[in-house]
Order: sequence, then C-alpha cells, then structure tokens
Amino acid sequence: MTKRVLLYGNSIFLSGLAAQLLARDDIDVRQRTSHGGLLHLDDLDAVIVDFNDVQPADVLALLRTRPSLKVVGVNAAGGAVTVLFGQVHLVQTLADVMQCMSS
Repeated sequence: MTKRVLLYGNSIFLSGLAAQLLARDDIDVRQRTSHGGLLHLDDLDAVIVDFNDVQPADVLALLRTRPSLKVVGVNAAGGAVTVLFGQVHLVQTLADVMQCMSS
C-alpha cells in the first residue's frame, strides 16, 4: 500500500529527503512550502516538517486540523527526529484540564 507523505517546508534538508523518497515506489511524495496557503490533509498518512523551517504554530495547526495525522519533525542541525500526533479534548473547567493532564 502506498503511503502519502507531505514534505512541509522549503529547507535544503527536506529537498534532499524528497529526492530519496521519490525513488521509492511505496511512497507518494508531495511538497509544499510553509507559505503555500491552505493544506489539504484528508488523504495524507504523514507530514514531515523541518523544525528549523516551519513555525511551531503551523505544526500545532496541522494537529488541530487532523489530530490523528502523524507529524514527523526533523531538526537537521541537532540530528533529532520527533513524531507528534494529537488528541483533542474539549474542556470547560480547570478540573477537566487536570484530568486531561493525568490521562
């Protein structure tokens, strides 16, 4: 089954990663700059972002839009890879917030 992956940003690191991923038959690679406007996330399996190129608010917006989406953040300078996924909890009281923190 082909995985659909979006490379989100325009760093040199993501360009190199795109070249490697495009050589694979099992990955459908798409690319967007962080200034490219609205993203359509419905058919994606993952988004890969360079944390040095994309604002944290943009990453949080991706997770809010589609909490089950895997967001893979890479930091080429530090050599770290972070996989994020979100859960949305609607809370109305401080007790609700504390419950979310302990679960």
